[in-house]
Amino acid sequence: METLSCDLETYSSEDLRKCGVYRYCEAPDFEILLFAYSVDGGEVQLADLASGEKLPREIIKAVTDDSVIKWAWHANFERVCLSRYLRDLGLLTGYLNPEGWRCDMVWAATLGLPFSLEGAGAVLGLDKQKLTEGKELIRYFCKPCSPTQANSGRTRNLPCHAPDKWEMFKRYNIRDVEAEMGIQQRLSKFPVPDFVWEEYHLDQEINDRGVKIDMELVRQAIAIDERSRNELISAMREFTQLENPNSVQQMKDWLANNGLMTESLDKKAVAELMKNAPPELIRVLTLRQQLAKSSVRKYQAMQNAVCADGRARGLFSFYGANRTGRFSSKIIQLQNLARNSMSDLDQARALIKTGDYDAVSMLYDDVPDTLSQLVRTAFVPPKGKLFYVADFSAIEARVIAWFAGEKWRMELFKNGGDIYCMSASQMFKVPVEKHGVNGHLRQKGKIAELSCIAEGQLVLTDRGLVPIQDVRLDDRLWDGESWVEHDGVVYKGEKEVIEYEGLTATADHLVWIEGESEPVHFGYAATSGAHLVQTGNGWNPIRLGENHISRKTLEQKDESLLRSNSMHRVWCDKMDKSECSDFRKIERLSELFTARSTNSEVAVQEIISGKTKMYQPQKQRIQQLRRAWNQIWIRLCVRGLPVFNRQVWYSIKGFRNRPHRHQRRLRPWEHLFFNPCGKLYQSASECTLRIQTGLLAVQSSGCYQNAEKRAVEGADYRKCKEGGSRKKKEMETHRRTARLYDIRNAGKHHRFTVSGHLVHNCGYGGGIGALKNMGALEMGLKEEELQPLVNAWRNANPNIVKFWWAVDNAVMEAVNKRTTTETHGITFSLKSGMLFITLPSGRKLAYVKPRIGMNQFGGESITYEGIGATKKWERLESYGPKFVENIVQATARDILCYAMKTLRCCSIVMHIHDEVVIEADPRVSLDALCEQMGRTPPWAEGLILTASGYTSPYYKKD
Repeated sequence: METLSCDLETYSSEDLRKCGVYRYCEAPDFEILLFAYSVDGGEVQLADLASGEKLPREIIKAVTDDSVIKWAWHANFERVCLSRYLRDLGLLTGYLNPEGWRCDMVWAATLGLPFSLEGAGAVLGLDKQKLTEGKELIRYFCKPCSPTQANSGRTRNLPCHAPDKWEMFKRYNIRDVEAEMGIQQRLSKFPVPDFVWEEYHLDQEINDRGVKIDMELVRQAIAIDERSRNELISAMREFTQLENPNSVQQMKDWLANNGLMTESLDKKAVAELMKNAPPELIRVLTLRQQLAKSSVRKYQAMQNAVCADGRARGLFSFYGANRTGRFSSKIIQLQNLARNSMSDLDQARALIKTGDYDAVSMLYDDVPDTLSQLVRTAFVPPKGKLFYVADFSAIEARVIAWFAGEKWRMELFKNGGDIYCMSASQMFKVPVEKHGVNGHLRQKGKIAELSCIAEGQLVLTDRGLVPIQDVRLDDRLWDGESWVEHDGVVYKGEKEVIEYEGLTATADHLVWIEGESEPVHFGYAATSGAHLVQTGNGWNPIRLGENHISRKTLEQKDESLLRSNSMHRVWCDKMDKSECSDFRKIERLSELFTARSTNSEVAVQEIISGKTKMYQPQKQRIQQLRRAWNQIWIRLCVRGLPVFNRQVWYSIKGFRNRPHRHQRRLRPWEHLFFNPCGKLYQSASECTLRIQTGLLAVQSSGCYQNAEKRAVEGADYRKCKEGGSRKKKEMETHRRTARLYDIRNAGKHHRFTVSGHLVHNCGYGGGIGALKNMGALEMGLKEEELQPLVNAWRNANPNIVKFWWAVDNAVMEAVNKRTTTETHGITFSLKSGMLFITLPSGRKLAYVKPRIGMNQFGGESITYEGIGATKKWERLESYGPKFVENIVQATARDILCYAMKTLRCCSIVMHIHDEVVIEADPRVSLDALCEQMGRTPPWAEGLILTASGYTSPYYKKD
């Protein structure tokens, strides 16, 4: 026998989801009901253990023989359950050796497939899929039931209580093994490398070992928390006279009745309300904050999961994040433990363990917060040992610098510098040393280790269009809804910028695009072909709906009067102005006029005096322009008016003829434009913008009637000196270096209008969302402090920005040409409908069924299938920076696994992010452990790693 595929059905009075399989199997009434198995891929057999059948002797021998490979979906469950079964037979002590086991679920996860057997089978299109009625059968036979008069007061359903259901349950068990074997057959083209299985076995060893829990601390913490909650509720009930002050709706209504309106009572909202609330309401909100503390849930999870020997096991999920392969945590959720900042942890722990609530409440004003900070300390080593906690220093910052070749950062790491201290020092303009001068600021610099507008870009102010560098503090800005104040212009230095749809800014600046309610990176908008939201024309600003979509909400029925769908990436305004009649003046846009297509390349508007139906040009494609010398003549539409005899040049030289995505809309090389009054403009976009704004003022002054039409049709298009050579620049980027500016805090929405588009301002944007998600505001940073730090980071790391887009290009070419590409030591390839990204470690990241297609914005991007935010299997989108994020996180994960394998002789009990926790004899050298952990893997030559650590009689955050 070489392989054994198996699946179990079991019974236990413990709740598997709450306690995990290790505690589940310790229940006195635990038993294996059914055992379905297949030997070497043969016909599936079934042992009905609940009905008195026995496992064949050769199967028991195979289970204990490490040379026979056992396969199962979520093999940890089968292995631990069979370990209990064999212990009861006296054939085993401890747990079965994981080295003889393989997990189908892990195999599927390495290929980006769902974690459920049913989901993976559906994606792979198996003929024999998991039976859908299984959940009801499991609920009936595998869990306790409530005693009722109908079931004669029993608490458990046996096979004899429903023979028909039992026979169906047996077929269900057999079908599971058949489905697992079908998945193995489908995945046979993509075997899991042996070194990944070694990592899986190490993970299983750590899960089997578990970590000791200080149960006395846990029990007393739960009791103190219960009393604290009762007192808080009583105090709130006394203040508010509410029947249930813990009810969100009742509390919101009470606050509203007291003059404090709010849509939410989450942590952030309550903190914001407290800034301006009267003292009596601040007291209620403070009580609300304390009541909302969820620290006790961690203690309850510990109580549920702890085994008879006082250790909690099975806390880690191998390949928990199937796009990067990173570990995840379950049951107690170690990945999001609260930080501890108390200086007297020893005294606080001792006091909690006494159970003296009065003393705790007297010494600590916020009892829930105290309990929250002590959660980590509930993990303890056995008597006579210490915890050795070692972690990598700035692992992801080092990895991305290594990939991108950011030399100054590598030098900093080589010289032993602390990147977090440097960031904090730059931010607060003071020296910062870890465990030294201003050491408390290091964490604020740490979260920043994770954008701007070019000079001359015109900002819409209440005194007209003003170059961004000339915006005054007393100017009000248009934010798409109203005129708002701001905190002034800030200079951001020089950096590479890109131009797209008339806007010139850095790739990481945040902008709004149609169809999205949240801002996105400017670079992403450009590469995806999304259309930037228009917020005004300088004369009659266009208001935005609540969803930030230009005119879609307020003028939903008004489709484009003029849109050149047939010419790739040539777009005009969403709503064109009607031309003023020679006989009457149109005060407002009240009618839609016909837009007729006069050729196959672009639609040209013709003004009809009567109201007619709107004409939508049919979408067509033209032959791609693939040579630098290709040139065409088109009639370009500017604000709905035809501009004749205009020559447009277009080049994609250097882009290997990739279609669509890197072929931007056709645009002219630089020309000089003249209006009838003799005003000189540098570009068509500036001419158009000035026509839309300033020339309207000329019209009102009586210079001439219909100035807009005459300015466009009478424009003299002549080449400027610099643009006379018609340089064949690639429109993919239109990159150049520019002096950069931004505006601080433009209104409550943090946005303003530049070049006719809505953009985010300094103080919110770029990496700000990520900083907030990492808890920047909770750590003491103010919102206006975040953007300068992000901008400084971006400006100082140009090679990392280049790395983003090099990966983006490599992925696009691999998918588009179905070939293999390489950049920065990373390989991108397609095989059997899968995109594989091969990391330096040799491990591959997989993306299912990638393709270049229409995304949600109407442009083209890389999409693939996977589990999305809805927790459903769907088509997802990605782009360069997102792929880089996956690559960096996955590489950091591989480094952690390499370090854990070098420390395998030690007793690793936990690993959280980039940190390893070992229980060891106090005589063990901490320096030796850190040195061993900080060794660079052989596949990461040039990567500089360091690890530092501490020892403690309990787990804590140093």
